[in-house]
Amino acid sequence: MYRLVYISTPKPDISRTDVEHILKAGRKNNAKNGITGLLIQDRRRFLQYLEGEAAQVEETFARIASDSRHSAVIQLKVGYIGRRQFPNWEMASKYIDDVDSLLPVVTDMVKNCDRDVAQELMNFAEARDRAA
Repeated sequence: MYRLVYISTPKPDISRTDVEHILKAGRKNNAKNGITGLLIQDRRRFLQYLEGEAAQVEETFARIASDSRHSAVIQLKVGYIGRRQFPNWEMASKYIDDVDSLLPVVTDMVKNCDRDVAQELMNFAEARDRAA
């Protein structure tokens, strides 16, 4: 199973409605392409985890990276893992207010993940919390 984790910065004028449209289209495309994962967002960044066949994940990421609704797209992790971590989620999503800690949300979302994957995502959450 191939996975890709990235962060990006939403455009300042992106609305919650825009994000809902992104999620709706993403879930539809992910279901069609056999991709699962999660998206966590606040007003300052997106954190997304994608998993599936390598070609499909890379194609999805290329489409995301060229989307004008966000910028500063940075890959954090890419490569193969032993199994699908989010088999039931075409795209789980959670919005976090800037003042909220991301760590409890991520900890809950990764409770069924492999230990190393869960730790990576929790490390990203801790880094976001320190920067917020």
